[in-house]
Amino acid sequence: MVRNNLKDGNEVQGMETGCLEVVVNRKTNTLMKALHYGAIVVAVCFCLSAFLIHFALLLPAAGCMVAAYLFWLEITVDYEYVYVDKEIRVAKIQQKERRKDLAVYDLTRMEVMAPSGSYHLDEYRNKNLTVFDYSSGEEDNKPFRYEVVMEGGSKLILDFVGEYGEQIITILRTYFPRKVFTN
Repeated sequence: MVRNNLKDGNEVQGMETGCLEVVVNRKTNTLMKALHYGAIVVAVCFCLSAFLIHFALLLPAAGCMVAAYLFWLEITVDYEYVYVDKEIRVAKIQQKERRKDLAVYDLTRMEVMAPSGSYHLDEYRNKNLTVFDYSSGEEDNKPFRYEVVMEGGSKLILDFVGEYGEQIITILRTYFPRKVFTN
């Protein structure tokens, strides 16, 4: 396998056998950053109060530190899409350390895949679909953002960014020529 590092921090990994991996960096979550620092401040206040008032206040301080850790994990998130054997496997990478598998989508159950805003998606606009947004959230990546409508009423939002984006879509079009569109 060959791994290529792209300028914008996104990575693409591929093989000629139909295995494909894309890592997309999600925009930094400022709300989680504020909650992280807020939880730390509250934990310090509880610790100081515990020494001045009562040691039982160390318990809420520990809870605030656990909350601060959980908020810290959500500040920097990357999404990894792996295409293997007509499936897209989505994983969430937190703080470049923790990897959590989110879902596996069988592309044989895909109804359509097209760029966001494409006329191929018009018939799905007013339907009540469950949206799973695995995109970067960056406005600069909108030209590379694709929507995948699955049977059963779910919609995936994925970013195929970088210089290899068109190659990824080309590979998907070879397997699903009537379902994957580029316009």
